[in-house]
Amino acid sequence: MDSSFIEYLLNQGVLTLDDVKKLKEYIKTSKKPIETALVDLKLLTKKQLYKYKALFYNIGFIDDIFSIKIPQYLVEIIKKHLDTVKQTASFPFGVEEETRTIKVVAKNYLDYNIKQVWRVLLNAEEVDVYTTYPEDLDRYISEKFGALIQEDVVKELEVQPTQKSYAVQELDTESGSKIARFVNSILEYAVDVEASDIHIEPLENAVRIRFRIDGVLVERFKRLNKKVLPELISRIKILAKLRIDETRRPQDGRIFVRIKGKEFDLRVATSPTVHGEKAVIRLLPKNTKIIKIEETGLRGKALSDFKKALRYTAGFILITGPTGSGKTTTLATALHYLNKPSVNIITIEDPVEIIIPGITQIQVNPRIGLTFANILRSILRQDPDIIMVGEIRDKETAELAIHAALTGHLVLSTLHTNDAAGAFIRLMEMGIEPYLLTSTLKAVVSQRLVRTLCPYSRKPYVPPEDIKRFIEKKLSILPNFDIYEYLEKLAKERAGKSPEDPTFRLAPPVNPPTVDPKTREKVFYLYEAEPHPRCSNLAYKGRTGVFEVLWVSEEVKKAVLAKKTAAEIAQIAINEGMIPFYHDGLIKALEGITTFEEVERVALI
Repeated sequence: MDSSFIEYLLNQGVLTLDDVKKLKEYIKTSKKPIETALVDLKLLTKKQLYKYKALFYNIGFIDDIFSIKIPQYLVEIIKKHLDTVKQTASFPFGVEEETRTIKVVAKNYLDYNIKQVWRVLLNAEEVDVYTTYPEDLDRYISEKFGALIQEDVVKELEVQPTQKSYAVQELDTESGSKIARFVNSILEYAVDVEASDIHIEPLENAVRIRFRIDGVLVERFKRLNKKVLPELISRIKILAKLRIDETRRPQDGRIFVRIKGKEFDLRVATSPTVHGEKAVIRLLPKNTKIIKIEETGLRGKALSDFKKALRYTAGFILITGPTGSGKTTTLATALHYLNKPSVNIITIEDPVEIIIPGITQIQVNPRIGLTFANILRSILRQDPDIIMVGEIRDKETAELAIHAALTGHLVLSTLHTNDAAGAFIRLMEMGIEPYLLTSTLKAVVSQRLVRTLCPYSRKPYVPPEDIKRFIEKKLSILPNFDIYEYLEKLAKERAGKSPEDPTFRLAPPVNPPTVDPKTREKVFYLYEAEPHPRCSNLAYKGRTGVFEVLWVSEEVKKAVLAKKTAAEIAQIAINEGMIPFYHDGLIKALEGITTFEEVERVALI
């Protein structure tokens, strides 16, 4: 715009040739944009700048917004869409009688979405966008509509709704404000139950809303009438600054929002389906509290091996598992543990989910060439001590990470494999030589997340004979582990704990083994979940990790160099004391931290 705008001002007689010369020299030395330079040199006032910019873009300009008279029927429409007025800083103010074109005044008059928003809301064939002085428009909206505008969901959601307000069932589809309130209620409920995702899904004759709570999708609202879907999706699109007229292609957007005093980065993804558009909202809380390594679910030899690996000044540590298994949280706790003023830690992430004070965090952006490999190649010149690569996705990134580990850096990263031993096979399939892996890898962690029982929902029961035998057989592969001795010891250590004890969730009391009166054999207890009001009748509250930490010992190195199978490598690690994550889950089920069914659902491979 710069040169053409200067030419326009010159042709209009606003600037002289001397003014243009002076302007170009000032921009060259100050590096300021043309608009700022024009005002700095007093060639234009701010108001003149706004006016000439609009004229340059052929946008109608209202010199005195306070003098306009809005037809009453448009006032009634504005009342129904006050949230849109506040969000877009625009509103309809008149109609061109001959062409029946709606006139809309907007601050961001070059935003194509504004025209589309009002075209849909007003069911208009044509919309012409005008503008005025931004300060005047803000004041007009505040004075004329301020008393009617609800608190905007994007800036603040401080309303504390009752349980009843969550269960809005019948929606008035003629009222945009009710749709806005309903979206607010969905977000508020998601925060209350600590949901990670919201799914708004069109079915054949209804709209279903589900929340991912502790890794599981649950339907907590009654299904809605299908006719509300377009307005519901449009409201979400407006908040995420997506095109509401584009319904045939997937779209991605973001909403920054404060809900009940907490700030969230909401990632919105819409996609077309056979029954209409679906929207998924991921809630990423800002300023997430970083837990300690001991609170992740790591314990015993697994915890000590992981900490031992983190003490190295150079080497490679991998965390594996499927999407949603808690790898990012484990990495964050590790980096928090390592974070000291004496070390330079740099991360490469996609996206940056957990902000860690004192650490340099870089977001991947492939559109402008910021890939994992390119950033990793660059940051090696920034004197890092510790590097975290969000994910090893290809051979190039793997080679660069290993090269960094070989040249004196501690590198942490993630990989998608079923178990810890599978990481060696996966990297070798990428083309990494075994000797490079044995030279750099210190430990491989594999994990899953299981839901933990609500302290008030735990109920002990003696498992059926087939499950009892199954668990005994599975745990019999662990050297020097006896189920009954272990549980008897824990029962004594944890006796008398109250559900109010802050350590209860991850270290609850254990029922000691008993004797079956029929078979006269020892039996142990498992625990089942019963809904309770304290956990919103979900029976589970929170999640914890089940882990296996494979320490790269000399025997493991020999197996890798000999290109042994993953099963053979895993067996060596088990003989050396590694507990596989499925077995870790079974032990946690015996302790009443979770249920046998939950371990089967998440950790059985």
